[in-house]
Amino acid sequence: MNSRQPLIVVVDPDADRATSLASRLDRRGYHVVRRSSGTDALRCVTEYRPDLVLSVVEVLDIDRPELIHSIQEISPSTQVLLIPGQGSSPPLPADDGETVGGDEVVRVVDELFDRTPGATF
Repeated sequence: MNSRQPLIVVVDPDADRATSLASRLDRRGYHVVRRSSGTDALRCVTEYRPDLVLSVVEVLDIDRPELIHSIQEISPSTQVLLIPGQGSSPPLPADDGETVGGDEVVRVVDELFDRTPGATF
């Protein structure tokens, strides 16, 4: 078993929502870094080469296709998962990234890293 904790960058301008998601992921054994803007997330991707960037669809300073393209250009091995923000309609299909709804986020992250749901590592 790989003992390295996957590094996840959570990008959300809503600090409470970002903290809530980061706490849930941290309890699951992931190393989580929060960023409030796409620009800050790209700096973080450049510096740390995370395993995953979780971004709300509504990041205001960079549009979604540009954010995804830039992440993939900086760090091709970094996965990108888009999540709807609070009050969003059901998840939107996206050709340029995967989108899931609120309660599914931790389950999907566990699946991406082949972890058993509910277990801590």
